[in-house]
Order: sequence, then C-alpha cells, then structure tokens
Amino acid sequence: MKLRRRIYLAMLLFPTLLVAQTAKPAASTEAASSGSYPVMSAGAKSRLRQLFGNFESGQSAQLYTAFSPQMKRGGTLANVSAMEKELAGKLGREQKMLGENFAPELMSRNTVYSRYSQFAKSKDPVFTVIAIDEQGQISTLQFHPLPPAPGNRYVDYKVQTKLKLPFNGEWFVMQGGREIYQNIDAYRDADRYSMVFTVLKDGQTFTGDGTKNEQYFCYGQPVTAPAEGTVVLVNDRFVDNLPGRAELAMPGGNRIIIAHGNKEYSLLLHLKQSSIKVKTGAKVKQGDVIAECGNSGNSPAPHLEYRLQNSKGAPVFPFTLPALFVDYIADGKPVPAGEPIRGEFVRNGTETTTAAAEKK
Repeated sequence: MKLRRRIYLAMLLFPTLLVAQTAKPAASTEAASSGSYPVMSAGAKSRLRQLFGNFESGQSAQLYTAFSPQMKRGGTLANVSAMEKELAGKLGREQKMLGENFAPELMSRNTVYSRYSQFAKSKDPVFTVIAIDEQGQISTLQFHPLPPAPGNRYVDYKVQTKLKLPFNGEWFVMQGGREIYQNIDAYRDADRYSMVFTVLKDGQTFTGDGTKNEQYFCYGQPVTAPAEGTVVLVNDRFVDNLPGRAELAMPGGNRIIIAHGNKEYSLLLHLKQSSIKVKTGAKVKQGDVIAECGNSGNSPAPHLEYRLQNSKGAPVFPFTLPALFVDYIADGKPVPAGEPIRGEFVRNGTETTTAAAEKK
C-alpha cells in the first residue's frame, strides 16, 4: 500500500521515458479555461491517438510542436529527434494494439491516454502514456517495454461472496483490471487486484480550482457495504488531507473492513473522517451506507479505494483477491458478473432497499 499516489498521477512513474513533465495539481494553479480539447472529450481522445501515431512513426517535428512550454524546456527538437531515432532502432513499429484506455488526471484538467502494444523489435509489449491539457498540448509522454503481468496464486480464484459496487449512482474506474495499463498494482503480488473509483462530471473530477475537498464530486458521497457481513475493523483517526498533500504515515487512512465469511474481506479505504456509521462487531447488510468518500491517508485527492482480500490483516498478511461484482452496468451495458476495469463508468444495476432509502 506504499506509494499509492502513483495511480492518481495517472500512471506516470516509469523509469524509461522520452520526455516527462507531470502536470501540476490544480491546487497550485488557477482554474484553466476550457480549450479545444475538454477533458475526456471525443476531441481529446482523437488528439491523443493522433499524437501516439506521431510518436510511434517517428514524426518528431509534429510531436515537438505539440509539447507544452514546460515540456519544451526539458529538451529541444534535436533531442527529441535523436531519442526517437534511437527508439525506432530498438523497438521498430507498432504491430498490434493490445489495449488502451482514457482517464482524467485526478488533480488537473488533463486527459491521459494509456496504450499497451506489441512493437516489431521488442520482446515485451510497450506501455505508452500520453497526457494532454485542454489546449491539446502534451504535458507528459512516457513509455516502457513491460511484460504482461504474471499470474499469482489467486489469478484463478473464484469469489464466493456476491458483491455489489460499494456506492450509489455512477462512478468512474480510475484503477481496475489485471494489466499494467489498467492497474498500477498489476505487478505487486499482494495488491494487484485493488480498485479505485471516483465521480466525474463533464469528464472532470472537480469543479473550481480543486484546492478544497468539497470541490471534488466524489467527496462526501455515500459508501455502501458491498455484501452482508460483520465489521471487524474501523479506523476513523485521520483528518482529511488538503488536495495535493497526502499523509504518508498511514497509507490507507480511515477505513472499514467487513468479514463476509469464506475468508473473504472487503476493505474500504481513504474514508472521510467522522463519517463512519458502523462500529467493530456490527452486522451490516448489502447496500447499507457505512461511511462517506474522503481524502485521508496516502491520498492526494478524494477517491474511494476498494479491495477484496483473504484476511483482515495482522497477524496474517493480506493478499487481494479478484473481486467479482454482480448485476452492474458498465458504460451503459449490463454485466451479470465481472471485474470493473480502468476507463469504465459503472453503477449497480439495481440498488438495494437500504441504499435507495438513504438517497430519499
């Protein structure tokens, strides 16, 4: 659970890169006016695919022209041309796109494109990340040859608990899936099936300048029990962080663990302080409102992290399990049972009586 902030900086912490300039959190800048490429818009997605084409085919001049001023300070056109020439010799051309997704950056008005593809001369697939602002300028460009995530002892695990998504309404999957372009924890054996959710409006996670938790659309939203069970741990000691100022002392922040039986436990993290409505030993039903989404622990901005795991923790070190949710909607399509993946908009197909009553 260390360095959880990585996913919220849009999966941009890989050591090999062409040029990288991580966008500053909105908290340190004035709210940007919308340009020609609003966050998560069709135009932004088309622009990102075009820029990947420039990168992949060695069109250095076109790529460099799209760099933000901060990116251009990190290197000249000659530098970029030399690097791309070297890369072309090592990687060749893209042969097959294995997967892609789009997501907003959590604390800025940027759209992030993650692409996983096989190149002609590379043994391992190449993971490319490009982020642009609303003016269509590149704020980050990174790549790294990475092998597919290996299996682990739980890769074929069959979940016995019938889980429902732990919230009301539609949320966006910031982290979820089994491959690196979907889930930054894909190579971390104990953490690999963790999930992160947030709420978007017009493709953005916040309104205004993003300096206050209350400006984030998910902050204070109800968090619900994904299945019936017994509460075995509650922690409500941590004050919610200001956006951009994660607390490293306790990575998970305020949390709840629910035992469902069959050695399956739900862990809900980064909850809002003083919002937890249950105590250790309490029995909960599926859909009960148990807390509110917050920004506590190693969390740079409000979001909800969910894990299904095989123990409640100490003295037995927990491993995440592949959580299978039932009866939900993903991007408008019914899913009888499945694992939400990065880039999807998801909501429960039917709300439980308790959760529906809470909304009235």
